[in-house]
Amino acid sequence: MTKKTFLFDLDDTLMWNFHDYSFPLLDFTKLVMKRIGPKAPDLPTIINLQAEIDSKKVKEWMTFGRGFCKERFPTSMAETYQEICKSLNINDAKGEKLAYQIGTRAFSIKRWKKQGLVPGAKEIFSYLKNKGDEIILITKGDEEIQKMKISANNLELIFKEIYIVQTKNKETLEECISKKNKNYIWHIGNSIKSDVLPAIDAKIGIIYIPMETWKFEKEHASIPKYNRLIKLENISQIKNIYSQL
Repeated sequence: MTKKTFLFDLDDTLMWNFHDYSFPLLDFTKLVMKRIGPKAPDLPTIINLQAEIDSKKVKEWMTFGRGFCKERFPTSMAETYQEICKSLNINDAKGEKLAYQIGTRAFSIKRWKKQGLVPGAKEIFSYLKNKGDEIILITKGDEEIQKMKISANNLELIFKEIYIVQTKNKETLEECISKKNKNYIWHIGNSIKSDVLPAIDAKIGIIYIPMETWKFEKEHASIPKYNRLIKLENISQIKNIYSQL
């Protein structure tokens, strides 16, 4: 039997990542209401404004290869606070600094260790290795932060090859699979924008496990038709469809 290669995404595929940013965002809304008082915008307005500014900042900083660097999220918090104050003719430099500090709470080794991997992930690793297949980790994001996540879950002991990239696209995927037969390669990920579309462009298989968590990842058309696309509800189901791969 021909050996297969599986490329695993990390955030929201192997470990939940969305709430890393949701909890600081809740603290940020409390900061806005506490410091600005009755003039503060309602909660949906605060949250939507931060999401808009954060998404724009990804695109702006992507030009410099820093779209997913660790400073982006705290900076978008500070800029959101600044924008709210500006609309109310308020000057609060201390509030901006506090907003930035709240944004840094998204990166917690203690939380990553406690949370661990998604249910079924370790079993799938063992299952594929027992089949003689190769597993590779490719994750998008800030190198320092992603290395901390990898270490928190001891993934360096599981994956012989680990790639941390700023942008996941055809080129970065092909760099991971050079000299391998694309007919036996499958990428496993949660995002249409960052996993499905790059895999299709690279002409490899894609196992799509939906979990599109924030504004930037949702900016795409509907799921495309592709003969090597399989949609699953959870990672454990890979065993059920293995014979089709």
